[in-house]
Amino acid sequence: MLNTNNNTHIQKFKRSVLIKAALICFFIFISMYSFADSSDENTLLSSLDFSKAENLINDVRANKLDYLINEKKLTKAFELSKEQRWERLHLEAAALYAELLFRQERYKRLKHHLAFYLSNKQLTEQKDVHLLFLESQLKSLARNEDPTPAKNLAKELEKLIPQHSDNEKIIIFRALAYYYTDTDVLRKTLNAALEGLELALKNNDFAAQGYFYRKIADAYHLLTDVDKDKSKAVYYAKKAVKAYEKTSDGLFTAKAYWSLGNVLLEINDPNNALIQLNKALSYFKKVNMKKGLAFAQYSIADIQYLQGNYNTALTLVNQNIELARSAGIHDMHLASLILLADIYIKQNLLDKANQVNDEVYNNLDKFTRSIYKARFLAKRYELKRKLNYIDDAFEAIEDKLVYTKKHYEATSESNIKALQIKFEVKEREDKISQLEFEKDINKLQAIEEHQQKIIWRLSASIAFILVLVSLFLFYRQIRQRKKYHTIALTDYLTNSLNRRGVMQIADNLLANKPASIAIVDLDYFKNINDKFGHDTGDLVLIKFAQAAKDTLSENDTFGRYGGEEWLFVLNTLDKHKINDTFENLALTLSEYCREIEALPSKINITFSVGVAISNTHSKSLDVLIKHADQQLYKAKENGRNQIAIA
Repeated sequence: MLNTNNNTHIQKFKRSVLIKAALICFFIFISMYSFADSSDENTLLSSLDFSKAENLINDVRANKLDYLINEKKLTKAFELSKEQRWERLHLEAAALYAELLFRQERYKRLKHHLAFYLSNKQLTEQKDVHLLFLESQLKSLARNEDPTPAKNLAKELEKLIPQHSDNEKIIIFRALAYYYTDTDVLRKTLNAALEGLELALKNNDFAAQGYFYRKIADAYHLLTDVDKDKSKAVYYAKKAVKAYEKTSDGLFTAKAYWSLGNVLLEINDPNNALIQLNKALSYFKKVNMKKGLAFAQYSIADIQYLQGNYNTALTLVNQNIELARSAGIHDMHLASLILLADIYIKQNLLDKANQVNDEVYNNLDKFTRSIYKARFLAKRYELKRKLNYIDDAFEAIEDKLVYTKKHYEATSESNIKALQIKFEVKEREDKISQLEFEKDINKLQAIEEHQQKIIWRLSASIAFILVLVSLFLFYRQIRQRKKYHTIALTDYLTNSLNRRGVMQIADNLLANKPASIAIVDLDYFKNINDKFGHDTGDLVLIKFAQAAKDTLSENDTFGRYGGEEWLFVLNTLDKHKINDTFENLALTLSEYCREIEALPSKINITFSVGVAISNTHSKSLDVLIKHADQQLYKAKENGRNQIAIA
């Protein structure tokens, strides 16, 4: 019995020794393997001398090497050039290191790095390197809550453009295109991108071409919902991908894939969009770039949602909400929440959707672009209408109009159209030049007289075409200006003048001769909205505008002053005529409102009027409006449905 126990203990001891020996061997093998790997890397990095470091930096600048994948080599070149005091080379390496820090999203480290090197007096002697630092600084400043430093730096860069060579100008236009896109000034984005693209094409700079093509594509993508312009976004996004694929810049190639995927999604091509987005996602995972991951995963979740795979989309979007929140990527965090609400709506979980929608609304200021806010508010309006939260719905649609206006003011679309035509003409001119170059050379070797005739005819034709194109552009520009001027002065609902439009006309009239200013307020209009809904209220406003157009004389005008208030400009000082005008308007309005089926026949729509005559008071529009408003108050106090004239 004792021997058996001893044997058992011996066997256990041997087994324990074998296990320990195996573990020790395993750890030794792993350590040797890791050491071999790090040794190879260290050998590679330690072998850098001035020539190799210079070649490495040149290859990174020429986009022959990827920043993030070659992070260790670039960092070593930066540190070694500092240790060896290779001053000019070190400043260049430091500029590239700044870009590396930005791509790695190490923004605090970047801030200190820039502060140190931008104080170096020798930096200004290397113009192109100095500009690379300023580009990184502008991108860094654009992230600050205070927009002033970035705005001032952008202005300085704009002033510097004439002083620099083509390659240096490309750096400036690249920085400005980034800044103006980030601050939602898309008109200036296009301007900088087009100027930069022309230089990049001239200098065969494929990386810069890809960058500017992508900015043009993004601008078209954000500018409008018109299918024609969306197809232009696809066109330029494809050109960006094609240009970047000629480089080794993995990050910007991935971003180009992402941009193309998104515009393909916009034109309802989800399958090809998914191909591009997965390409982008692959690179972002490879370098663990959180911002890129958040954007790519959101778009893939959106595709799953559009294809009806709601459970898959729900899983992806919840993951993305956490990723974007932890990384502080506000746009993508809010966009993912909006997509989550859309999924809940499809699953008929309206209460959950409403909670998520309210969360986005409470953080609306964190959106960087007015157009994002406007699109969200349109969705909020639809959801609140479904839930019958009428006040919230009305507030959402009013806010949407405010942010839509801000978007169009920022983009200044008429100027963008002009830039678009300018670039398209430039492309056509390049095509003509290419076709001329490809003509059969033998045919051009005819006798001199015949050759001169051909050249003369060709020149005359081109001149004629250019004249036609110039006239066409001029005509288009005039039409566009008239169109957007009209839109800017027109109320979207009633197709009458808006506040700006009617006040502009009133100002012009009062500058030349006296007139009467009236403010009209529809009586108890809120009750109409509350009892019969905002759609019926909108119809009443439309009918009022129609009645006013049919009642007023050609010399009178009116416009929507705000809500249910209207501003009238009457080309008369006669109180009797003013009374007759509004009595006729009341009769016409009553007749037109009978056509509204949702409005009971017993309901009579009335209005109160306050009038100020310029001879009696002043020729100042502000003063007249103030007096008219006081008279309107008297009319309401006296029981409404009447006219009070000062």
